[in-house]
Amino acid sequence: MSINGFFLIDKPIGITSFDVLRKLRKILNQKKMGHTGTLDPLATGALLVAVGNYTKLIPYFEKDIKEYVFQVALDGVTDSFDAETEVHYISEKQQSHFRDQLKIEDIDKILQERFSGEIEQVPPKYSAIKMGGRKALDMVRAGKEFEMKIRKVTIYEIEVLEFSYPYVTLRASVSAGTYIRSIAKDLGDIIGSGAYIKELRRTKIGSLDIGVSQGLENFDMTKTLNEEILFGKERFIELSDDIITKLNHGLTVRGDFDYEDNTDYFLRNKTGITNIITCEKPLLKPKKRIL
Repeated sequence: MSINGFFLIDKPIGITSFDVLRKLRKILNQKKMGHTGTLDPLATGALLVAVGNYTKLIPYFEKDIKEYVFQVALDGVTDSFDAETEVHYISEKQQSHFRDQLKIEDIDKILQERFSGEIEQVPPKYSAIKMGGRKALDMVRAGKEFEMKIRKVTIYEIEVLEFSYPYVTLRASVSAGTYIRSIAKDLGDIIGSGAYIKELRRTKIGSLDIGVSQGLENFDMTKTLNEEILFGKERFIELSDDIITKLNHGLTVRGDFDYEDNTDYFLRNKTGITNIITCEKPLLKPKKRIL
């Protein structure tokens, strides 16, 4: 029996997000699935996976705020901005200086002044970002010379959780498309020590906490995520059979509907979400069939 639903997977270290999908395809014996945001191989944590026709709902999560807890090493630099590539360490003398002089208050001040709100960052070349139709990472491996484009991202919250040189552990809530590796690299540039990601864990996607996730080992296919938690109870509505029939035939329905204007709503039956409709007062318009 095919499944239509969402699973929150706690991705282990050392595999790609695509590897997670490949393993789930074998477990569920289903090909149709996707995720709402890539995690690097060295990263762990929340990966939201859509299965079956629920892949049509992925766009609702691609712009979600993400939360990460990550450890930054302040003793050198790497080409990938993490520990995947060779670390070029600063000298013992320099390390001794930062060990003696760098305080947690210094780091916090930099974070609040330079890494709060909308900022500009340059993504790492070791990434899946497309450059002229090719992944930047593939171009690096092919020896191509190129420059990454600056992008604007938003950091909603950032704080120091722990500091003992050379390691500082941070928690950050950021907009979709933010590279945590670039935050680490830029922090190291400002301090003067260099920096790279040592550990990275995604702890939240929108309102979904890592606590409701499950691992690939002992995976339970019955633990699909509650749709009302995913989208909000208020987004699910009930309509009469004649209105649903019209919407299913691609017709717009006019009426005195008590729904929020310019908002998408969901219809469902016992098997799951069947339709997405949009309220554009005084109209209800069909947007997408799911089941």
